[in-house]
Amino acid sequence: MGNLIVSIIIPIYNVEKYICKCVDSIINQTYTDLEVILVDDGSPDNCPEICDEYEKKDKRIRVVHKENGGLSDARNVGLNIARGEYIVFFDGDDYAEINMIEKALKIAKTSDSDIVQWGFYVDFVDGNDELYKSEIHSQPHALYDKEQFKHIKINQNFIGDLGYAWNKLYKTKLLKENDLNFTKGLSLVEDIVFNSPALALSNRIAFLEEPLLHYMQRPRVTLGTKFYENYYELKSQASNAVKELLLEWKVKDSKIESIISFMDFMVMKSTVRMLSTTGDYNLEQKKRYINKLLENPEVRKMLRHLKVVSIKDMIIQRLMQLKQTNLLLLIYIKK
Repeated sequence: MGNLIVSIIIPIYNVEKYICKCVDSIINQTYTDLEVILVDDGSPDNCPEICDEYEKKDKRIRVVHKENGGLSDARNVGLNIARGEYIVFFDGDDYAEINMIEKALKIAKTSDSDIVQWGFYVDFVDGNDELYKSEIHSQPHALYDKEQFKHIKINQNFIGDLGYAWNKLYKTKLLKENDLNFTKGLSLVEDIVFNSPALALSNRIAFLEEPLLHYMQRPRVTLGTKFYENYYELKSQASNAVKELLLEWKVKDSKIESIISFMDFMVMKSTVRMLSTTGDYNLEQKKRYINKLLENPEVRKMLRHLKVVSIKDMIIQRLMQLKQTNLLLLIYIKK
């Protein structure tokens, strides 16, 4: 397995506090035949200089400095110059377990999988970067061929983990021969929009249950202040991408409808939650935004056929059906 290069693509932007822990966790991997591509996406802090220092110290590191173009653009730049047989996308404020690449690559080679997905820790830290809670997200160890995809046990957690780009090892041939890139300018849902065709085109996918990276959750001072005007449309792109993937996997129509309806309901809930706390809109604008969504025929249809379990979701579903925008906003403001 030696001399088989794995390309690790790490977009770098405003992460000077975390970049060393991230890059160190990659260059100190037990598997050493790596190409580490640090894409400085016009970072305004000291990241460009830190990247250059790493390049001087380790010949496996390549640094690209570019104007800011966003996460997708930075990943694409790395993807275009990657020389490895496999590719891993990594975020500059996360860090890896020391054997992440070795474990994933071993499964990829022995099973000839196009994509290997592994579990991860969700680490919650305070303002001093001190860990106060950690959760494990993972799927049971399994290997599926194309004809078996329709039998995969699919739930919301599975869909969530499937959507991320940074918990996977991709066969470079799969991505480059199918001209798969991240959609430049797309925010919030770029990972699942990229993964949907990649997973659909795969002949074999392996799942590794062991958590091998740390997905960091840090306090966000500005959380709730910024609201994307096209937030609902962006999130809807994610559920559309999932629907396209499940159709390609030949999952039963009834199962797809159940999954997508629940995803769309979650999108509606998160839209109301984000609206309730933003300072960008006044109350009347918030109500108009929600009412417009609730008048959408597709949303009305989803609310009619949706089957929810919790009492709280039943109440929210009914309030949406009755277009009780004041009460919907109040639920999240009070929360």
